[in-house]
Amino acid sequence: MNNYNTSLKYGFYGALIGVVFYFLLLFSGNSPWGSSSWMGSWIPIVSAYFALKTYIYYSEKDTFKFSAFFRVSFISIFYQALFYNTLTVLLSSFIQTNAIEIYKQELIQNAEQMKTMLSEDMYKQLMIELQNLTHATLAFWDFIYKIIGGLIVSLILAGIFIKNKPIFEE
Repeated sequence: MNNYNTSLKYGFYGALIGVVFYFLLLFSGNSPWGSSSWMGSWIPIVSAYFALKTYIYYSEKDTFKFSAFFRVSFISIFYQALFYNTLTVLLSSFIQTNAIEIYKQELIQNAEQMKTMLSEDMYKQLMIELQNLTHATLAFWDFIYKIIGGLIVSLILAGIFIKNKPIFEE
């Protein structure tokens, strides 16, 4: 049960750092979902890393399984994605941010550059989809992308943290 509390705590810390980063991007005039969003990719990695370090420190065991490391880091990233997207949807509904408008402008500029490669019907459909874009749909897809990335990060961190036994016991 302790590993779930550790994951919850570090997931919440990561979400708070993510929300601060969200507002830093907004105040700098960039979209949190646009081309600048990659700058926050370190946040789930660092929060999962510290969740694993805390799990090892407070654990009474000497040996750990790969599945335990994977579970702690993935649950930490899951909580982070859940809290982050919930907080951004709530804060953007209370505070009228122009995050969606910035993101739409960036996507429209990209679509204008690709207009020659797209057919007229595809371009019209893209513009209709951009007009129907809401914060909830962006948060949902951001959550899905964070979960997929979290699976990859959790596999890598679990592989790094696993301690193999020596081949020849002394």
